[in-house]
Amino acid sequence: MHRPRDADLFEDFCKDKLPDDEIYVPPAHQPINPEDEDDVVPDQHAAFGIQRATQKSKEPAWKDLGLAELMNKGPSTSGGAGSKTSGSRTLPR
Repeated sequence: MHRPRDADLFEDFCKDKLPDDEIYVPPAHQPINPEDEDDVVPDQHAAFGIQRATQKSKEPAWKDLGLAELMNKGPSTSGGAGSKTSGSRTLPR
């Protein structure tokens, strides 16, 4: 903005305010009416959380990856049909 006219144009540009657009929000995603809040059971109520926790059964987590067996077994030392060398095997780079 090296010219004074540019500053005037910038001020005029900043003066205009765009009106707020109406956005449709489906009823399922609309906030609860404050007048109706007394009728709603809160999700964070202690009894609600305890009841929900006792109803759900947790899936057992699979933590045994079988790494001990894999380390004990190790790579095969026999020179099979796919091996090119009879010595130690290395990973390709």
